[in-house]
Amino acid sequence: MLQSLTSLIRPPYRLHSVYERLLGTEVEIQVVARSRAQAEAAEAAALGELERLSAVFNRFDPDSELSRWLTRPGERIHLSPELQTVLALAEGWRVETGGAFHPGADALGRLWQTAAAQGQGPDAGELAAAVGRLQAVPWTLHPDGAATLHATSPLGLDALAKGWIVDRMAELAWDSPGIQAVLINAGGDLRTLGGQGLEVTVADPFSARDDASPLTTVHVQNGALASSGSAHRGVQVGEEWHSHLMDPRSGQPVQHVPGVTVTAPDCATADALATALSVLGVAEGLALVNTLPGCAALVVTREGQRFLSSLWPPDGPAY
Repeated sequence: MLQSLTSLIRPPYRLHSVYERLLGTEVEIQVVARSRAQAEAAEAAALGELERLSAVFNRFDPDSELSRWLTRPGERIHLSPELQTVLALAEGWRVETGGAFHPGADALGRLWQTAAAQGQGPDAGELAAAVGRLQAVPWTLHPDGAATLHATSPLGLDALAKGWIVDRMAELAWDSPGIQAVLINAGGDLRTLGGQGLEVTVADPFSARDDASPLTTVHVQNGALASSGSAHRGVQVGEEWHSHLMDPRSGQPVQHVPGVTVTAPDCATADALATALSVLGVAEGLALVNTLPGCAALVVTREGQRFLSSLWPPDGPAY
């Protein structure tokens, strides 16, 4: 009896770890548990899931399942449930956003990078052809768990897969015995479960300094947050700087929205929406967010104006 009472009044154990070069970025894990052993077991479960899913989705690993599938267009290939799920989500977002979210946008980025290295913009004919190829359905998912890849241009799932992996890590840790709260943060794409949540700072998209004052803060509890920005990454073409984010519908770099932050029930949704809202116009993007339960967004325009969706908490001037 005494031992059980002691376990009830013992303060929780708080684990906080940061790992470099996971998912191509820094991964932070925080776990609150009844004991150190339980916290460490939950962390180990999350890291094990990350390693397992990296073998599926790492496009820089030629042996990953995604990389191997992308080398076999036209073939009917049986895929893991994990890859099938993310492909289905990606296709759903492509349709939902009218092509603003598109896993084939990587092909446009490579075209711009190659042209920029030569000091010019892409050839208009090549760009139009690349955009035309993106109009076709990139793959077919079959009911038996197989998939046929149709696209021959480069494809990438990073704008969705990273958030989906963060979700799986957080949920697996949360399901471990004795866990009271979990936070997984992969380079700013984060998911939290349990506890009281946390205040997350939203970086100013116009400042590249780590010590710059944040644009605002937002409370995230039992949910997720992801951001997308185009102010500091991109290519220089002559006198003009162009964002690394591409509009798959036109082939042009995104210029009008340098900063988007999204909160959502899960990180995969937040990740996909942050990318899509960088491409969609402000009104169209916020209209989409307002139809999605539990989702909210802050959009910052090139002129520095801030636009909020209906569920984003007001904290300053909105337009």
